[in-house]
Amino acid sequence: MREKVVIIGVGKVGLAVGYLLKKQGYRIAGVCARRRESVDRAVRFIGGEPSRNVAETSRLGDVVLLTTCDDQIQPVCEEIASKGGFRKGQKVIHMSGASSLEVLKSARDSGADILSIHPLQAFATVDGAIEQLPGTIFGVTAEDHLADWANNFVRALGGKPIRIADEQKAIYHAAACVVSNYFVTLMWIGKNMATQAGIPEKIALEAYWPLVRGTFKNLEKNTPVEALTGPIARGDIETIKEHRKKLERELHQFLKAYDVLGRHTVEVAIEKGTIDKGTAKKLLEELGG
Repeated sequence: MREKVVIIGVGKVGLAVGYLLKKQGYRIAGVCARRRESVDRAVRFIGGEPSRNVAETSRLGDVVLLTTCDDQIQPVCEEIASKGGFRKGQKVIHMSGASSLEVLKSARDSGADILSIHPLQAFATVDGAIEQLPGTIFGVTAEDHLADWANNFVRALGGKPIRIADEQKAIYHAAACVVSNYFVTLMWIGKNMATQAGIPEKIALEAYWPLVRGTFKNLEKNTPVEALTGPIARGDIETIKEHRKKLERELHQFLKAYDVLGRHTVEVAIEKGTIDKGTAKKLLEELGG
């Protein structure tokens, strides 16, 4: 028999996880949210006893999934603990990438086992999350005696578990922000540069998508060092000078970002071996480093 699961916080991730667990034979025993419409939607989608009382919902489960927003995990956990909602042998899980296990301390003090599983994925919709979770890497943070259980739970979601030490979660999550959120910001910067070059805004991103897709394909097959192309990789100092002159005159707000990213790209090019130390020094001087 699969364990009974309750889900507290039924946003995109909570609903998607509940859907996939139910398909794997887990019983969704209860769902809970502060807003009635969220609870009603969850019941229609994945079933479970509806409630707006977090402690009552927690008592129904062998596994308690706290899929609230990050800053609510600890207060919700403490509320459940204060009302006797945890018991020995329960497994209490949060799915935050940045939060340590310390936010679940009140559950541990109540006798429950605590752990964290975090999907390295970006979810815009519930349907998208259901589609994307299988095959996704999950960062697992758990004590040794829970490791096998946690890995199997991730595999039930179709995920691939990797172990993340509790004290390294902030860096692990920062890396996720850089490759996902900051990539979106880079595309926004690129779109603004493209419109300055005269490309109509409505097709500015479309114009560069073939380049982005080609870069993604290179990264799928090669390391970042191997995939690097462009003027810095070639040591083309004059091109960098021209870029900076134009940006300084017309898009000064993006010059600092260009320089910072350029300096790190020099490091990649050095590792790639396509520029020598003299060229690297000249590039860094031009990029303000």
